[in-house]
Amino acid sequence: MGQARAHLLASLWAFYLILAISMVTGDLTNDLDILWGNSKVFYDNSGKQTISLTLDRWTTSAFRSKSTYLFSRIDMDIKLVAGDSAGTVTTLYMITEGLWQFHDEIDLEFLGNSTGEPYTLHTNLYARGKGGREKRYKLWFDPTADFHTYTIIWNQRNILILVDDKLIRQIKNNLMYSVPYPTYQPMRVYGSIWNADDWATMGGRVKTDWSQAPFTAYFRNYRAIACPPQQSSPLCGQSSGNWFNQELDVTRKQQLQEVDANYKIYDYCTDTKRFKDNLPKESTMGRLANWSDDRTSKSTPDYRIQAGSFLLKLWFRPIFIIFFMPTSSCQPMMSSSYTFQESKHTPQSAYSLRHFALAKAMGQHRAQLLPSMSMAALYLILATSPVISDMTDSLDMLWGNTQVLYDSTGHQIVSLSLDRWTTSAFRSKTKYLFARIDMDIKLVAKDSAGTVTTLYMITEGLWDIHDEIDLEFLGNTTGEPYTLHTNIYARGTGGREKQYRLWFDPTEDFHTYTIIWNPQMILILVDGTPIRQMKNQLRNDIPFPLYQPMRLYASIWDADDWATQGGRIKTDWSQAPFTAFFRNYQANACIPYKTAWICSQGSNDSSWFTQDLDEEGKQKLKDVDDNYKIYDYCTDSRRYPNGYPPECGSQ
Repeated sequence: MGQARAHLLASLWAFYLILAISMVTGDLTNDLDILWGNSKVFYDNSGKQTISLTLDRWTTSAFRSKSTYLFSRIDMDIKLVAGDSAGTVTTLYMITEGLWQFHDEIDLEFLGNSTGEPYTLHTNLYARGKGGREKRYKLWFDPTADFHTYTIIWNQRNILILVDDKLIRQIKNNLMYSVPYPTYQPMRVYGSIWNADDWATMGGRVKTDWSQAPFTAYFRNYRAIACPPQQSSPLCGQSSGNWFNQELDVTRKQQLQEVDANYKIYDYCTDTKRFKDNLPKESTMGRLANWSDDRTSKSTPDYRIQAGSFLLKLWFRPIFIIFFMPTSSCQPMMSSSYTFQESKHTPQSAYSLRHFALAKAMGQHRAQLLPSMSMAALYLILATSPVISDMTDSLDMLWGNTQVLYDSTGHQIVSLSLDRWTTSAFRSKTKYLFARIDMDIKLVAKDSAGTVTTLYMITEGLWDIHDEIDLEFLGNTTGEPYTLHTNIYARGTGGREKQYRLWFDPTEDFHTYTIIWNPQMILILVDGTPIRQMKNQLRNDIPFPLYQPMRLYASIWDADDWATQGGRIKTDWSQAPFTAFFRNYQANACIPYKTAWICSQGSNDSSWFTQDLDEEGKQKLKDVDDNYKIYDYCTDSRRYPNGYPPECGSQ
């Protein structure tokens, strides 16, 4: 074991010796994509290319970097909204593009104020989905009078935030003390402006004065010295510059102390009202682990060991690394003459409001096609791909104890296993825009309480507007039936749960589970019997997955806090490993054609593309509803005391 660990640490050290440094300088449009809203690119009087982001009552605006980076130094000159900017938020931030619950993020948010009052610079860090690390500052200058340089340095040792080369915040890598830190997921740079007058200025007491609109912020001199992920591996190492290994010298320590003493106005690490029982672990790290700024080089932790420890933990956790797909590739045939409707859903926190604002703005520009749009015109070219072959030809094994074997009938089988330390999963090699997916599954036998086996389709874009079709098999104690839990997300809105008891033992043999997703509906079948249908009702402003491609995933994981009898029955780890089996993966689906996502009728089996329920299918669906459905959000009056969701009663 000692030799294996030494080999792992040596490999990790080699991992960080591969140089992949990219320096980005030049016109902004070479390095940045303008996303939406009233965003303009022009040259100022000094000849520098400048991006203006504008907010009015109807639209936000934003840009993002063309590249993703694993560790970087990012510099951007910004001139903030002048005059009465109360209620507005201008942002510069880095964020990963995977599952939201595991995302990393480094935030600079400039909170506007009424004329003559200073801006607040609100900073925050998310690592592996955990945030709440807010620190706020009053700047020592007027950020609206001229451009000032804001810098994010993110390396394997720490995150540094600087203003005009003055250090205002440091976040150290304390993975060795189980404090999450961004280390393995690439991030992209974003800039945006949006309205947050319910919290941004004086806690929401001062609202946005729309008579002062439009509100405009200016960005120029984008510079990125960064480690771009090499192919599919996020590799990076020592650089020619010092940012990659940068820590604090005496000057930087003095700067940080000066800013803390004179300009910092909020620090979560000292908020005893918020953390009544215990301050966050990193708040006391200076005392417990010699973490303070006067720490000597002798006490600096060995980051090779930290990386080894973290990657060992990572191997045993259900991490999905999913990358963003640009909108333009998802909707090639939309023109400006179509009318769009925006989403209606309520954010739950001040933080999520920023992402809600982005999603809302995006929704205004790429949301729902009204019925005046001809679906036949949209899907003109056939790109249907039937996949019926060895599982490994069509699926990628992702992590954990995932095995490929052949059964006695010659079928290739993938087994996914769960134990106390690791989950396992696979996904399709291809993404689809509309598909019929069939998979034979044999679920975990005997005492499967607390486990969840899944088959689902999901988009790989921003979480706030993601689409998803879920089949989750909730385990139970020996002799008790499984629950099939289904849900559908469209443009970030879910909560459409329906649950069923199956009419057979799904652990004794393989059974076929089917997802049909076409422009008319989503249909879920079990052994050819329809159990759930969701119709496309975009004409009634009900979100439906229409323009974002999805990939198929399957996994097994532990959810004993809710999965079995509401969490009352926990996972019995003495029964581990828990193993589910998958075979006969078949995908009749619409795949990319060049740069577009296009699909239509045709091929040897394309009936699924226009499939709807005939009378026999409707009767089978009714029989399942009457005899096997045990929960339906559309009849949950406790959950919806003021009326059911609009799609209920019309499915």
